[in-house]
Amino acid sequence: MTLLVTGAAGHVGLWVARRAAAAGLRVVAACRTPPRPEEAASVGASVTWVSCDLAEASAVDALAAAHAIDSCIHLAAVSNEAYARPKPLAAVQANVGATANLLEAARRHDWRRFILVSTGSVFQAADAVTPILEDAPTSPANVYATTKHCAELLTRMYRTQFGLSASVVRISWVYGPPVATDSPTRGPIPAFLRAALAGKARRDPGGADFAASFTYVTDVADGLLAASRADRLDHDIYHLGPGRNFTAGQVAAAVRAAVPGAVIELGPGTEPWTTYTKMRGPLAGGRFRTSTGYSLAHGLDEGIAAYAAWMRAHPQSYR
Repeated sequence: MTLLVTGAAGHVGLWVARRAAAAGLRVVAACRTPPRPEEAASVGASVTWVSCDLAEASAVDALAAAHAIDSCIHLAAVSNEAYARPKPLAAVQANVGATANLLEAARRHDWRRFILVSTGSVFQAADAVTPILEDAPTSPANVYATTKHCAELLTRMYRTQFGLSASVVRISWVYGPPVATDSPTRGPIPAFLRAALAGKARRDPGGADFAASFTYVTDVADGLLAASRADRLDHDIYHLGPGRNFTAGQVAAAVRAAVPGAVIELGPGTEPWTTYTKMRGPLAGGRFRTSTGYSLAHGLDEGIAAYAAWMRAHPQSYR
């Protein structure tokens, strides 16, 4: 089995490539910008790295012709509204055009499986509490959500019209190494951990009312691999996550448990974490476990503890 991982230099993509290689799979890791040498080395020597502009049909054709690919986990994308809004056409080309090119390659070369990794952001009109099942109507409103929704529609079309084993797996608020940043687009977990491990008190004027379905990055990677290897996928849409939201207060408590002595105080409201995304209920539903047999390995406390341990081993991540 040769697995194509697109966006392989990204946060989740790097972990998918690493876990796939560790499982003995042949991996073609596609990216526009090569990873740092130490990151590529950490994935393993058996992974074949290729540079490819997936928005160019000819480049995708050449990639498909050069490698005996039989499945694809498509992660490459303009990844959030902060990047999509300033350059909407580039977001359309990256999120919609690249997906179309890959799906056509999958059809022409008879790939066994195609997984489009999508997002809970397609539910812009969802309330902040009600769990969102896989068959809930989507409501994209901003640039990022609209392009991801279009990619989902293309994936469904190739599934229904051409018999391709293609499914969408939506994920949301992924956290974990090596990303450690204060950016609002990444949520409170890395921001709180950075301050705690640096011995800095964090007293925020807002954020206490924010909640999201945080999912540890290795759980996402392992879940996507489970979907790519499942005997069959009976649905076009799956949700991968804990099925519940965690509040910023629960995040702060988990960080304090992982880093004793940490000081985190939060005022009311949801900012800055909703600057570029709308708060919504958790992605939920039992389809993923039924089809793949996979369940998350980390709860919030375990995931944050693992993240803190990694950051301690890599002090440059918070200093």
